[in-house]
Amino acid sequence: MLEYIMLIIAFVGLYLSIIWINLLFLGKEEIEEKKKIDKSYLPEITFAIPAYNEEKTIAGTIQSILDIDYPKDRYEIIVVDDGSTDNTAKIAEQYKKYGVKVIKTKNHGKGHALNIALKRSKKELFTCVDADSYIEKESVKIIVQNFMNKKVSGCSSSIFVKNNSKIIEKMQVFEYMYAAIFRKLFAFIGCLFVTPGVLSIYRTEDLKEAGMFDEDRNNITEDLEIAMRLQSLHKYIAFDIQSITYTTIPDTLKKVIRQRIRWFRGYIYNARKYRHMHLNKDYELLGLFILPLNIASVIIIISSTIIIWSGILDGFKYIYQKAIIAKTPLYEFIDILTLKQMILTIDFKISIPLTVITLAGLYLLYKSHKITGKSIDISAKSILAFILFIVVYPWLLALCWTYSLILEAKGSKREW
Repeated sequence: MLEYIMLIIAFVGLYLSIIWINLLFLGKEEIEEKKKIDKSYLPEITFAIPAYNEEKTIAGTIQSILDIDYPKDRYEIIVVDDGSTDNTAKIAEQYKKYGVKVIKTKNHGKGHALNIALKRSKKELFTCVDADSYIEKESVKIIVQNFMNKKVSGCSSSIFVKNNSKIIEKMQVFEYMYAAIFRKLFAFIGCLFVTPGVLSIYRTEDLKEAGMFDEDRNNITEDLEIAMRLQSLHKYIAFDIQSITYTTIPDTLKKVIRQRIRWFRGYIYNARKYRHMHLNKDYELLGLFILPLNIASVIIIISSTIIIWSGILDGFKYIYQKAIIAKTPLYEFIDILTLKQMILTIDFKISIPLTVITLAGLYLLYKSHKITGKSIDISAKSILAFILFIVVYPWLLALCWTYSLILEAKGSKREW
C-alpha cells in the first residue's frame, strides 16, 4: 500500500515539474524581460507602514522609502502605529521633518492600521510596506510600470533576505528564491493569490471598491486575504520578479516555526473563507488547478513525511530486535552490497521521477537567481544550508502543517 502511495506522490511531482518547466519556457519572453522604465509614467503613491513594536527596524524601513529613486512630490509616507508599547511611534515621529505622517491608534490589528492609511489616501496607487522591510532604490520605478496595464489591480515584488548569516537564515534564502520564481509563474497564468506585505502595490480605487483590508483579528494573513478577494472579483494580480525588496526573517528555529504556523493557519482560514473558488470553473486555472493543487500539496507533504518516518522507525525497530533482543552480531545482519546489487535494488519507478523532480527544482532555483540578478552563494555554509533545506526542511514544514491543522480543528486562538 505504501509503495503505491509513494508511486502516486512521485508521479504527481514529476507531472508538476514538467508543467513548471514548460511554463518557464512558454513565458520566457515575459518572465525574463527587462522592463524599460517609462519616465513619463510616475503615478502618485501612498506608502503605508503599519507598525506594532517595531522600534528596531522602523527607522530603516522609513529611510529606505525616502531613499528610493522616485520624485519626492509623487509619493507620501504614512506610518500607522498600531498601539505599540515600545518606542516605534517616537522613532517614526523623528521623520516628520521629511514629510512622513505618523498616526497613532489603539491596537486593532494590521488590517485596521492599513485601512486608516487607505481612507486618507488620495493617490492613484496604495502600497503596503511591512515595518521590517527595506526597498531597493529602483524597485518602485520598476514595479509601477506594471500599472500601465489598466487590467492590473495589484503587483508584488521579489523578496530577498536581509539577515542571512546563520544556517537557519540561509535555509530560508532558498525558500524565498523558490517563492519568487513560482509567484512569477503563477502571475503569468493569472493565478497569483498572495501579495506579501514586504512590498505590494495596489490601485487605490480597486482596494476601496473591494471593501478595503480585512479587519477581522481572526485573519492573521491579511496579505493573502486581500489577494484572494481581488481574485474572487476577477482582478488581475501581477508579479515583478525584477523589483527587489528585503525583509528581516526569523533567526531561530523557534521563530521560524512560529511564523510558518501563522502563515499556514492564515492560509487554512482563507481557504475556507474562499472555498467557493475551489474547483469553480468561473475562476479558470486558479479555481480548477492552482487552489486545489495547494491543498493537495499539503496532503502530499504530510503523507510522504509519515511514510518516510515509518520506514526509518521500522529500520530502527529491526536493528533493536536483532542487536539488542536477539544479541545478533552486527556483521551478521548488515549486508555490504556490491555496486551491482545496489543498482539491482533501485526502484526505478520511484527513482527516475525523483531524479527529474530534483533536476527541475535545481533548474528553477538557477532561473530565479538569474532573472533576479542575485548571485549564487557557493560557500560551504550555504551548501550545507541547501542540503538541510532539501533533506530536513520539508519535514519541518510537514510538522508545522500538521500542528496548524490540529489547532484549526480545535478552534484555538490565532496569534500573530
